Amino acid sequence: MSEHQHRPTPAQIRAGRALLDWSQQELAGYSGIGRRTVAAYENGGDRVMPTSVVAMKEALERAGIRFSGEDEPEGVHRVLR
Repeated sequence: MSEHQHRPTPAQIRAGRALLDWSQQELAGYSGIGRRTVAAYENGGDRVMPTSVVAMKEALERAGIRFSGEDEPEGVHRVLR
């Protein structure tokens, strides 16, 4: 992940899933990664590959989730379409 791209925290990934009412399995499917990887990251797994975090972030963003952080308060919100 580039230094200019915000990396969502495990809590933000959990919150994004909750806003969409997605299970870990659903996020894994939409991200193209394993459910265990989703669970590991959500549980604070610092050994999850950055590409997997990007895949989760992008899947949630495609579904309307927006993440804030870095220069603003950390948060998650859903953009209604």
